[in-house]
Amino acid sequence: MTRILNIFKIVIGILAAIFFVRIMIESDDAIKEQASLQTSLISPDLYLAYIILGITVLLVLIFTFVGIFRGNIKKTLISVGLFALVVLISYFGFAGDFGTGFSTSDTETLSESGALWIGTGLYTFYILALAAIVSMFVSTVKKAITS
Repeated sequence: MTRILNIFKIVIGILAAIFFVRIMIESDDAIKEQASLQTSLISPDLYLAYIILGITVLLVLIFTFVGIFRGNIKKTLISVGLFALVVLISYFGFAGDFGTGFSTSDTETLSESGALWIGTGLYTFYILALAAIVSMFVSTVKKAITS
C-alpha cells in the first residue's frame, strides 16, 4: 500500500510540475488577454486540485467514520452534540442583523441569510476560542496547585 501511495504522490507531483512549467513559459499578459490560453493552461491545474481535494475529503470521511466506530462512540456523539449546541446558541442567541447590501461581487450583494450565517460563524469561533483559553488556564492552574 505504501508503494502505491508513493507512486501516486510522484505522479501527482510530476503532473503539477508540468502544469507549472507550462504556465511559467507563457507571459502574464498573454494569459490575461486570451481566454483560450487561460483554458488550456489554468483548467488542468484546477482539475488536478479538485481531484486532490476530493480524494482528501473522501479519505478524511472514511478514517473519521472508522475512528468513530472503533473508539468510544458515546464521547464522540457528546462532542458533536456540544458543538451543534454552540452553533445553535450562536445562530439564535447572538447572530443578529449585521446589515445587508454589502457587495460580494459586481452584480451580487449579501443577503440577510448570508449575513446571519456570517454572524453565526463569528460567534461560534468566539465561543470556542474562549472555551479553549479557559480550559488551558484551568489546566495550568490545576497543575500549579497540585505540584
